[in-house]
Order: sequence, then structure tokens, then C-alpha cells
Amino acid sequence: MKRCCMDKFIQGCMRIKDLTTAQVRELIDANLEEGINVFDHADIYGGGECETLFGRALKEAPQLRDKIILQTKGGIVKDLSCHRYDNSANYLIDCVHKSLKRLGVEKVDRFLIHRPDSLFNPEETAKAFDKLSQEGAVNEFGVSNFAGGQIALLQSSSKQKIRYNQVRVSIFHCPMIEYGVNYNRYNDAGVNRDGGTLDYCRLNEVQIQCYSPYKGKKKSFIGDIKYPKLNKLLKELAFKYGVTPNAIAAAWLLKHPAGFAVINGTTQPDRVKQIAKAKDITLTRSEWYELYLSLGRKLP
Repeated sequence: MKRCCMDKFIQGCMRIKDLTTAQVRELIDANLEEGINVFDHADIYGGGECETLFGRALKEAPQLRDKIILQTKGGIVKDLSCHRYDNSANYLIDCVHKSLKRLGVEKVDRFLIHRPDSLFNPEETAKAFDKLSQEGAVNEFGVSNFAGGQIALLQSSSKQKIRYNQVRVSIFHCPMIEYGVNYNRYNDAGVNRDGGTLDYCRLNEVQIQCYSPYKGKKKSFIGDIKYPKLNKLLKELAFKYGVTPNAIAAAWLLKHPAGFAVINGTTQPDRVKQIAKAKDITLTRSEWYELYLSLGRKLP
């Protein structure tokens, strides 16, 4: 299924393992009703059980396949002897084939490399992309947790366009945004930790998919008493716009001109509908900056 525009929301499927097949279908339906049709998987989610369960839901309702965009990831090796990353061609090709079997489909719309492998050879990895494309197993390709330079290195050897980069971004965690504001300053926020990934993605039409959009240090920052100023402002704006604080946190990401996509990990259909209201909200520039500064950040 081809995308006609940049995604605003993506349904993350990392927590669906304990749902019933009927509940998975309800989750799919709730997203589709809100115009959200991208479903994000990874071979390691639930040890593969999340893909298997989603595949059962599709088998019971095969008409859903043409309505959704299936995205999965691979490249993390959960081995008891040595947890590691593997971006080798054979490993990535095998990852996709196993995901197809678990999902019960002939192809996925998107495949992303889950994490960069220090030993990855861009020419070899590119061969995996080419083979998967030629097989008809994958339509589009992307990466996850890659710096701009790493994407450029891979793209230099790949015929396939790298279209997505899945990265942790939120009001709480946004070093790629902080760096741009604090460039050429002798402070911690001014340290370029990722080689200008945000600018690279914008210049090269790579959409950033934001995971953990509500996560603080260990749990959600929404309602956390450790961040009183942020939560007071989230509540005030939620009241003003008639939505939940989570929707305001999502709207903060959607306000950015990079065209972020927000990955929601909720498994509750009602929360999907509540958070999806963010797409109809346009925060003012003042509100965006107030939220940004509410955690104690300072502008130069």
C-alpha cells in the first residue's frame, strides 16, 4: 500500500502480546477509524509473539490487509550468550522472511533496520535491501536509531531510498532539537551528539518516527510529580483544546516542521481516539516554546 502523504500517527505493536485476537482487531479498527493505518512491529517484540498474534487477526479478517501499512524491524539479536546487533545481509533477509511467516503475509510495506551494527558494511547491507525489493518482500526501507552520517553511509551504497528513521523524541527527550537551539554555545545542550540527524533527515526527505513520545526517565512524564511545571501546562492546554495531556504532548511533536510521526504504544482503543485528536490541534509558537522550556531548559 503506497503512502500518499507523511504519517502523523503510527500504532506501535510492542505491547499487544497479551491481547486476544479480538482485542487486536478492535485496536486495528480504532486506529483505522481515526485515519491511522500504519502498524509498527519488530521481530523481537514479545519474542515474535506480537507479529504472530497480529497475523492471526489478519487471517480472521483478510480484508484489513489492503487497508493497513505493515512496518517491521530487524537487526537486534536477543541471544542468551551475547546480546548484539547484526546488519549483515543474510541476517536481515532471514529476519524479513521470518516476520512474513509470523504475520502470514507475502510482503511488508516497510522494513527498518532496528539499530546500527558497529560491524555493518553498507555495501553488504544494501545488497539485502536490493534482494528483498527484487523478491517483492518489502516495498520501502528505513532505519531506526541511526545518526545522519550513518544513514548517509548506507544510502551511498543502496539503490533503495532510505525513507524513515525511528528515533526517541518527545518534550522530555529532544537532544536533536536542543542542539539546534543551542548551537555554538558552551553548554551541555549545545553538544552535537548525533551529527545533525534532524537536519539530515529534513534535507533528504527521511521522515522521523518518534518512539516513546510520553516517556520520562523511567515512566511516563504525564502526571509525574517530578515535573510539576510541565504537567501544569499540559493540563491547562488540554483544558483549552478539549483533549488529554497526552494529546497535547503529541501535538507538540506534530507542530515541528520536520513532519514527525508519533508512535503510540497504547493497546486501548479509547486512548487511541483521545490521542488522535492531536492531529486537529495546532499549538501556537508561544505554547510550543512554553512546553519546551517547562523542564528548565533555557534559550541562549
